[in-house]
Amino acid sequence: MACKLMRMLITKKPFIVLIFLTPVVSSSSIDPLAKGPIETFGRKPAEAFSNNFKYEYPWSYDGSFQEAIKKIIIMAQCFGVLPVIGVTSKSPSNMRFSWLSFRTIYSIVAFIATGFYTAIVVHYSLSSKIEFVKVVPVINYTSNFYILYAFIKLAKKWPALMEEWKKAEMSFSPSQNIQVKRYLKKKIYIMIIGVMGYCLVDHALSLATLVHYINVCPKKGDPMSSLFKQEFAQLFSYTKYSLEKAICAQVINLINVLVANYMDCFVMVISIGLSTGFKKINNQLVAYKGKVVSEEFWQKHRSAYRRMCDLCETVDNHISHITLVSFSNNLFYICVQLLNSLNTKDSITQMFYFWFSLIFLLVRTLGISLYAAEINEEAKVPIQIFRVVPRESWCLEVKRFYEEVTNDTIALSGMKFFYLTRRLVLSVAGTIVTYELVLLQFNQDEEIKNTDRCRPIEMA
Repeated sequence: MACKLMRMLITKKPFIVLIFLTPVVSSSSIDPLAKGPIETFGRKPAEAFSNNFKYEYPWSYDGSFQEAIKKIIIMAQCFGVLPVIGVTSKSPSNMRFSWLSFRTIYSIVAFIATGFYTAIVVHYSLSSKIEFVKVVPVINYTSNFYILYAFIKLAKKWPALMEEWKKAEMSFSPSQNIQVKRYLKKKIYIMIIGVMGYCLVDHALSLATLVHYINVCPKKGDPMSSLFKQEFAQLFSYTKYSLEKAICAQVINLINVLVANYMDCFVMVISIGLSTGFKKINNQLVAYKGKVVSEEFWQKHRSAYRRMCDLCETVDNHISHITLVSFSNNLFYICVQLLNSLNTKDSITQMFYFWFSLIFLLVRTLGISLYAAEINEEAKVPIQIFRVVPRESWCLEVKRFYEEVTNDTIALSGMKFFYLTRRLVLSVAGTIVTYELVLLQFNQDEEIKNTDRCRPIEMA
């Protein structure tokens, strides 16, 4: 009978064996534990055991930032961003960068193709009278060309950066349940799906407006060739139209659209990761708020806080130029869209696309500002704990900790020109108004009217 029972247990799942072998404890033996400091026995013990044993496996998500973003990096590599090998590994030591890998070669090809098309756009815009309408695509492709270069450069340093990030996480991350571990991953995924999903809808609406102009413009050739001639007027003003060239241009354009939106997502993902790190330290400090603790407690948490600050500074040194381009682009395109609001819209499709694009742009810019500002907000939370430290706990470590929190500026920056804090939101709003007045003055000699969208088709 005993042998049969053991055979039956071996064939079952591991967590069933654990639950079966858990010793039965009488209520009288649990009562003393409930009065003690062990929180697991004080509230809902059955739920605590089910969460820990039923869902956690050795290969499950461990709550690290690297594992939270691995699928996002794989997605980015599909359009030539961050060509790093081994991003799915749990250990950063398994990640590496190689110039001969397929990912890197693909990124370089996308970089060269974007550079080639950027040169065509710049030459087309500067070969005649400089107009504001022609400057917009120049800014678009030039910034995307630089961002592709910046991400290739960042990929070389990415494994070392993730090593430092992992060390910082190990210094302050205690044992966590599965809900706490999944918080970071869930928050990042919701943001990525939202931004990239709206990005694809925005791109689809832009194509829909082109289709509208094909229907109203004089017929010249088949509808597909008219669509491509209208969308890539710069390219086909220098070369003869062909379907192969049009498809290549469409691929380059789609890569640039995804890169431009992923750049903003990347800044938000990094901001979420850093702010979550500070939040974990703050949660440990808040648990002992107003209580008498030892000097070793403050030393341990000050060391974890200092490591997190050093990580934030290191990350900022690596991505500050990306942050600067992201904010500059958003600021520029908001001004462009506000200027375009003065033009009349030819169709309901164009009107819907315009307002959808403007609202999406405003929300995305506000999202970057708030997510990035959260780093600075979380870094200042310990000040509230220091104000209620008992006299018995006050020591040299608390004083040092307090001075670090109050005197240091912990935030991402745009190459040190500005720091991403909540005050920046009001500064951005004021800057948009200023730039809008400048753009209106720049266009005061030109009649505010829609450009002739049929001209590229007629000239091709």
